[in-house]
Amino acid sequence: MQLRRLFGLVDISVVVVVLAIFILPPREMVAAPAYKEADHFKLALIEARTIATPDDPALVVELARKLGDAGFKDWAVESAIAGANRTVGSTGNWRALLATSVAYVDQLDVQPALDYARRALAACEEVAKADPTACPEWEEVRTRAYFKHLEGGVSSGINPRVDPMGFRLAGEDALRLIRLGGQPANPQ
Repeated sequence: MQLRRLFGLVDISVVVVVLAIFILPPREMVAAPAYKEADHFKLALIEARTIATPDDPALVVELARKLGDAGFKDWAVESAIAGANRTVGSTGNWRALLATSVAYVDQLDVQPALDYARRALAACEEVAKADPTACPEWEEVRTRAYFKHLEGGVSSGINPRVDPMGFRLAGEDALRLIRLGGQPANPQ
């Protein structure tokens, strides 16, 4: 009877947990790199090239894409913004602005992506007036289609984090699609 008053069910549970902590061996912890070894060297190489030639928009685009593919989406946005700022005044600045927009889209942050897409399209149109080879017509059309798609999705008010398919369909509705043969995308 005296033992029952000294130790209750809670006391016995605490003793069992403490004994389990001391008796059981520690858990093994395993860590792995966030990206493959081959990707590590490719990423390091493109980063070194970007540092060596900081005002090259093609390298900014490639670095942002590689970082996004490796899963470093925040870093991709930061490097694309820095690259776009470094390439201001060059004929390829529109490419760095477009890469920044794409990096933001990868994060599903569509408002700044739309802003950078708008800036990329304006820069492409401006540079094409002076030198049509700096922003070829097909690149301008592709950038305009990207911008219109993004603008349609943003203007729909659909959150791409909640409803990515709805956002995509709203963006497609903003484009005039021409289908040659086959079934329509949304049969009603």
